[in-house]
Amino acid sequence: MALLVIPSTVIWSYGVAAVVLAAWLVAISLRGDWQKAQGFDKLLLFGTLFYAAPVAAFGTEHFTLTNAIASIIPAWIPWHYFWVYLVGACFIAGGLSLVTGIQARLAASLFALTFFLFVILMEAPASAHQLRNRFALTIVLREISFSGGALALAARLTEEQHRRGGHILATIARYFIAIPVLFYSFEQFMHGDHVPAVPLEPLTPTYIYGHAIWTYLAAVAYAVTGALLFVGKKTRAAATWLGLTVLFVELVVYVPIGVVERASLDNGLNYVFDTLMYCGAVLLLADAMPRSRQNSQSIS
Repeated sequence: MALLVIPSTVIWSYGVAAVVLAAWLVAISLRGDWQKAQGFDKLLLFGTLFYAAPVAAFGTEHFTLTNAIASIIPAWIPWHYFWVYLVGACFIAGGLSLVTGIQARLAASLFALTFFLFVILMEAPASAHQLRNRFALTIVLREISFSGGALALAARLTEEQHRRGGHILATIARYFIAIPVLFYSFEQFMHGDHVPAVPLEPLTPTYIYGHAIWTYLAAVAYAVTGALLFVGKKTRAAATWLGLTVLFVELVVYVPIGVVERASLDNGLNYVFDTLMYCGAVLLLADAMPRSRQNSQSIS
């Protein structure tokens, strides 16, 4: 019945995300990651999945919505359809690489570069022409956060003999997450009626229990954790609590939206997976931050 009611564009994206989920479950089972992780480190294991499944689903859209995606590529860039298909295939392959661990550092580095190029080539120029549109800046900062999450994973996977370079990458990733978080905190305080986590244009639906309280709750958590990340204090704890905040918002706000809008790509799947991927980026940052000296099993 789902195949009959839900459009094929949505089904394909959910299907590819499900494949990534299955690959992640097999990989962590074979490696014994869940048994090895202690305390909140078990939560951090989900960072890779939360990042990889959405990015693979978005890669699928490059094949199901080729014309629409090609239309947003700047006119001066040649071979629009070639880039749409190439990026789509790379997103799917890269998502599988992250969860299986096969060439994961290379995939993470390329994801970080890709999203940064999206900002430079498309999002930032578009935002510059819409200076009064706060949502344009929100999207720019979201893409920077996606780049930061992948950069954090690449830093964590850097070999021991190159730890200094890994530390530099992790520091850049921290700022790529912290600065958007502080801006998002301000936006959520100012516009509590809009959806939380990544404060985009839609209003929080009235059927969401608690309604605007979740946006203000996220704003407070963002202000505290974002400030700690920005100044470099208790960074692992701050990123972990930030990730928990986004995950909580995902469950209480975006999952209900996804259920109601299950047949919609724009209003359903994309909003659910955007926020899930943002959560994944934050958890990847947390996993790349140094552990507390007092207690390696504590997040503080």
